[in-house]
Amino acid sequence: MKSEEERRITTAEPQKRGYVYIIGAGPGDPELLTIKGERVLREADVILYDDLVSSELVAQFDALKIYTGKRKDSHHFEQDAINAEIIHHALQGKIVARLKGGDPFIFGRGGEEIDVLRQYGISYEIIPGITAAHGASAYTEIPLTMRKVSSSVVFCTGHPVNKIQVPDADTLVYYMVASTVHDVLDAVVAKGRSEDTMVAVIENATRYNQKIVTGTLGELRKSDKVVYSPALLIVGDTIKQYIKENWYSKKKKVLIMGGDSGMYDREDYIVVYFPCKRVDGADHTMVMQCLESIEQYSVLLFSCKSAVKYFFTYLTEFHRDARYLARCRIYALGKAVSAELHKYGVVADFCFEPECSGDMLALFKAHGVEQEEILLPASELPDEYLVTTLETLHNRVTSLSVFRHLTPVQDEPLDLDFIDEVYFSSQACIRNFKAHYNSFPERISVKTADHEIYAEYRKLFCA
Repeated sequence: MKSEEERRITTAEPQKRGYVYIIGAGPGDPELLTIKGERVLREADVILYDDLVSSELVAQFDALKIYTGKRKDSHHFEQDAINAEIIHHALQGKIVARLKGGDPFIFGRGGEEIDVLRQYGISYEIIPGITAAHGASAYTEIPLTMRKVSSSVVFCTGHPVNKIQVPDADTLVYYMVASTVHDVLDAVVAKGRSEDTMVAVIENATRYNQKIVTGTLGELRKSDKVVYSPALLIVGDTIKQYIKENWYSKKKKVLIMGGDSGMYDREDYIVVYFPCKRVDGADHTMVMQCLESIEQYSVLLFSCKSAVKYFFTYLTEFHRDARYLARCRIYALGKAVSAELHKYGVVADFCFEPECSGDMLALFKAHGVEQEEILLPASELPDEYLVTTLETLHNRVTSLSVFRHLTPVQDEPLDLDFIDEVYFSSQACIRNFKAHYNSFPERISVKTADHEIYAEYRKLFCA
């Protein structure tokens, strides 16, 4: 009798089979994804991603996303089910990206997955990633090899406990040691390593909340500190190179709540994103009515990237393109919005760049935005200040809900102990943050896009 996975795979397949990419996402920092990996993910129809792949990375791409990892109280896929899911989509003629933490061929089960692809005659490609050992080494300044200190390095795993290997090498790296670190240390000592040998445990390597504990074999064996996943253990004398104030630890960690991270220089900051909002489509009937009467509007004003994305999605669904907007002047509120319009082949007639919300009235007046019929694509909660400002100049404003806010989904809880600064780009972002966290440490500095947003922060967190 066929298993559920086999029944799923053997559904009718089209003549054209898909193509599968098995991609290494790197150890955690989203910027460590390779250029080739990013290009393929933008082309993919389906992305199956693992637990250690950051949600920030996956959120950049438009493909159907399927989480295949395992977390507490969450459904997860066993390996056979993951294989079946890959084959199922490939047999439908899709481009499938199998996105794995680190590198697919270093404790990543990439070999098992290509075995199945071979069985079904599906073409595939392997795109390597930076493995956790390399990422941890670079972001802690602990070299894995070093002249006159270490001329050999071996990668091992901390599982299963009864088969822990201790090869004869200068530097040993053990993956997946959160629950077995003491078993590994015991095995290393039993193999003859001195208890004075230096060791380091690195949690969350290359992420904003990277944590390093160093000491001797003897010291860590006696320690009762809990180690949290993902964790890596390095054993060897190159650890003597470690300094607490290394290049990565010196950077300030900034939590961005919406807005553009370009204001923070990557040389000085580590940028962390919080899902400020989750969006969904709006009422098709209302959108269609506005699109059918588009000629009555003299100005089309876009105030956010999501408004651009959803508006042009609907425009395409109704079998129209940018030519249909020829009679409208198109304005963008900010460079990011203007750049989003470019993606749809539209160059804004003007891009307004107010330094704060109070500048908008003067800017609109200076550029003759008065007594116009304005269509304002937005969420179900349009910017009331923007609408009021436009109406003050005797404009008639029609707010069109092209997307709606939903409760943000945060599958990776923030570790606020590692955050130095928070930036809020809107009042909605502050309210979303408040829904998850009632407070945050007083040492964290707060910045906002304007004084009204700061007033909302004070009301919710400082009352």
